[in-house]
Amino acid sequence: MAETDVAAAASGVAEPADEAAAAAASGVVTVDAAPAPARAPEALSARDALDAWDRLRVQAVNLLQHDEPDAAWGQRLLELADALCRLGLRYPDLGLYYLLNEKINVPTHYSATHAMACALVARLLADWLEWDAAAAARAACAAFSMNVGMTRLQDQLAVQDAALSDTQREQIGDHATRGAQLLEQAGIDDEVWVQAVRSHHAPQPGDDAAQQLAALLQRVDVYVAKLSRRRTRAGLTPALAARAACVGDGGRPDELGAALLRVVGLYPPGSYVELANGELGVVVRRGERAHEPRVAVLRRADGAYVSPPKPRDTAQAAFAVRRGVGPDRVRARHGHVEVLRAAG
Repeated sequence: MAETDVAAAASGVAEPADEAAAAAASGVVTVDAAPAPARAPEALSARDALDAWDRLRVQAVNLLQHDEPDAAWGQRLLELADALCRLGLRYPDLGLYYLLNEKINVPTHYSATHAMACALVARLLADWLEWDAAAAARAACAAFSMNVGMTRLQDQLAVQDAALSDTQREQIGDHATRGAQLLEQAGIDDEVWVQAVRSHHAPQPGDDAAQQLAALLQRVDVYVAKLSRRRTRAGLTPALAARAACVGDGGRPDELGAALLRVVGLYPPGSYVELANGELGVVVRRGERAHEPRVAVLRRADGAYVSPPKPRDTAQAAFAVRRGVGPDRVRARHGHVEVLRAAG
């Protein structure tokens, strides 16, 4: 891939000083980003859209805390997943920015934010793969619910300092089976959805619809998890997250991995980057090409803070992305609305 060190990372090489230069030298083919859908004619303001995401996350937190789901819970899950997809498809870049930036920065409410981020990415990926509408909606529902068998454990592990206990390891190993059982208990009778959740940690190759969905769930789950902060560690940079989720045995993205990177971009909204001129910023929008996102600059090359954030089009050579960085490198947390104003 021309925009990142994914192939190098797959072989254990650290991120180069200049990802774009390293990629160009390798002569690998560039990966174009997924085209952004047209804006709705009556657009929400950034503040209103962010408020809508906040409300959905409160609903997700409340929904996922139920230990014994019933039919009413199953209906609420369907309604929440539908609302999430409608908002996410209307404002995909803002949705990715909100959810992934929260995952990168904040370990609290891990399970709810993870479920929402996976659902949105899965839906965008299913659309990119040209799955029909029913299959794409199913992908979002399955992604949202795939870890329901370990919701409380996910939240605990995100803020836990100690190593995993034997009991916790057992719960992790059993969570896919437990999740499928809980979905059946809640009246979810879509066998493809339930079987995909049951298999998402070990999908089997083939053309079976459930296993194809399970493979998609596994990639999305791993990618979003690798970006996520926990108390004991920061999330990985996008290049290293891509290495874990998208690169096949040959050291290059396979078909599903390449599709995932086309959908989210090599530097997804919400992630942090260093530019060719030394500036540091946060990605606010995917670009026409996967390695050329729109960035809001938060710090100058000399380390000074930038307020308000300044927009940068990384398709311009002077502002090209040099590498992905962690939030601790940037150490600047502007409000989301202020940052998104730089998106234009």
